[in-house]
Amino acid sequence: MVTDAGVELTGASVGAFFHNVLDESGERLHLFTLTGAARDDFARLGRPRGTRVLEPLFRNEIIRSDDITADPRYGLNAPYAGMPPGHPVITSYLAVPVVSRGGAVLGGLLFGHPRAGCFTQRHEELIAGLAAQAAVAIENARLLATVQAANDTLEQRIVERTAERDRAWRLSRDLLVTVAADGTLRSVSPAWTTILGHAVQDVVGRNFLDFVLPDDVTATREAFAAALTGAEIPVVENRYLAKDGSIRWLSWLTAADGDMVYGSGRDITEARAREDTLRRTEEALRHSQKMEAMGQLTGGVAHDFNNLLTPILGSLDLVRRKLADGDRSARLLDGAIQSAERARTLVQRLLAFARRQPLQPNAVDLVAMTRDMSSLLSTTLGPQVRLVIETQEDLPPAMADRNQLEMALLNLAVNARDAMPEGGTVRIGISQKLVLDGTGAVPPGAYLGLSVADTGIGMDQETRTRAIEPFFSTKGLGRGSGLGLSMVHGLASQLGGTFQLESALGAGTKAELWLPVSSASAVTTRAEDATPVSVVVGRVLLVDDEDVVRVAAAQMLQDLGYEVFEADSGAAATRMVANGWQPDLLVSDHMMPGMTGTALARQLRALLPGLGVLIVSGYADVETLSPDLAHLPKPFRQDDLAQALADPKVFSGTVQRLPNPPQSSR
Repeated sequence: MVTDAGVELTGASVGAFFHNVLDESGERLHLFTLTGAARDDFARLGRPRGTRVLEPLFRNEIIRSDDITADPRYGLNAPYAGMPPGHPVITSYLAVPVVSRGGAVLGGLLFGHPRAGCFTQRHEELIAGLAAQAAVAIENARLLATVQAANDTLEQRIVERTAERDRAWRLSRDLLVTVAADGTLRSVSPAWTTILGHAVQDVVGRNFLDFVLPDDVTATREAFAAALTGAEIPVVENRYLAKDGSIRWLSWLTAADGDMVYGSGRDITEARAREDTLRRTEEALRHSQKMEAMGQLTGGVAHDFNNLLTPILGSLDLVRRKLADGDRSARLLDGAIQSAERARTLVQRLLAFARRQPLQPNAVDLVAMTRDMSSLLSTTLGPQVRLVIETQEDLPPAMADRNQLEMALLNLAVNARDAMPEGGTVRIGISQKLVLDGTGAVPPGAYLGLSVADTGIGMDQETRTRAIEPFFSTKGLGRGSGLGLSMVHGLASQLGGTFQLESALGAGTKAELWLPVSSASAVTTRAEDATPVSVVVGRVLLVDDEDVVRVAAAQMLQDLGYEVFEADSGAAATRMVANGWQPDLLVSDHMMPGMTGTALARQLRALLPGLGVLIVSGYADVETLSPDLAHLPKPFRQDDLAQALADPKVFSGTVQRLPNPPQSSR
């Protein structure tokens, strides 16, 4: 069963277990079981030699090789260079020792495959765990066989066997017990005191169920009843209460003789702890993979929706500008524009979760930002909620996008308020921490933490695990989009930080946003407080592969006073400039077939150093978007476009105009 499982887990072509038994010839390995090959084929090869390749196995070392034939130890043993003729072809090689609790090598699990590079670190860990369980089974089986053999030959060798049994009884590191049919412990080995702490005289005469954890009593009683009938039962694992109040996991093998049950129990507490750690790690990995897949799907959907919303929102805005405020059609358009704006907000949150939103990270003073927002936060939280802001002194700035960070803080505050329907306290804290190793959620470095803690109802483990999933909400229908925490999580990841939740039912929730410390000085001027920059009006080369987006953007630019010429690809735009036409401004979509907008801008600016550039994008491709170019996220209205064109990053150098521009490529 063990070798079959090892072959299945690793994908090996052949697997075997060899007993480590020294015989009269001085050889040690004896084939016990085989998977993936005919036993007769191995039998005619004779016993395997203890080659230098196998030496580490007897030193309790794991051997894993992508190509054992390239190992310098391979082939140094005459007369068959490591393997006799007729041996299956082995290239990938994995050998794991099976070690007793006392450290003795009981044997080895060996797996091979003719193809190189088949076994990974994961396979090594799995087989190591399998070997540990095999060692438990072998030692328990050997001990049980010893006890049964003693019973079979008791009349012939009663004195010798009694002495041996007593010696095994005293020296066994496993628990040995004899239990009457009513559950009374007739005798227990000294290991009971070693493992559980109770003196032997305090245990004998009591019911063994008195020491079993209450949650495990029912299952243990049923297993004991089955053992009394002589039925073959599997290994039973249950929990026992030690004298010091701790809980120990024991793995039991039993045998019945009349109205007595003989049991051998091994302490597997540490092994269970390792299994629990492995399970939690695997669950965390599955959750991470799930969130990554959701992020990729979400980013793609949000990108498509941005392309759909751009002509909708832009066209509605242009039409609305031509109508008087009192016009009935104007009221209908206002409602449509409001709905489109709500859709834009939802898409922006989706992009934040997917880590695809265009960011403008700068050095941000978190303390100043939080104090600037204190009035807004107090108003948002309402009179039933007490707001407390706690900060350290002389904190460095964080690297963040202030606008997005303010939205994240507001989202966390709203969540905290909704978690306290009867009112309570929201505590906002700002602190600094230094991560020295890379084993946690973030790489080593200095970080600033922005935390929002409430005294609300809290979350159970399942809710806390799913809290950052997009569209997951506990607020009920119509009370939120379920994207607030998703947006905060995505923002933290995109900025190189992390987002963590601590919560328990009835104990409130603490949300922590950790951001990298910035080496630059904090930017104190808000974007909305900056002095407006005049827009240079001239000839625009508009590039977008989506016709409806290009038409809407062209109309907005024309209304702003630009002369617009269109191209449906980077290649078409390049040809226009190569034919001698020189635009004043390039407005280009970023993600296009063949050439990105950023690549197009670099190419055209090499020819026209004074060319203005504005990159429009449905989502941020962090690998290809350039921070030194002005960006405008989709969807956008005419005012958004005008403000983006006023960005100082748009124009580089002196704008030059040529007479007689060519006809539009539309």
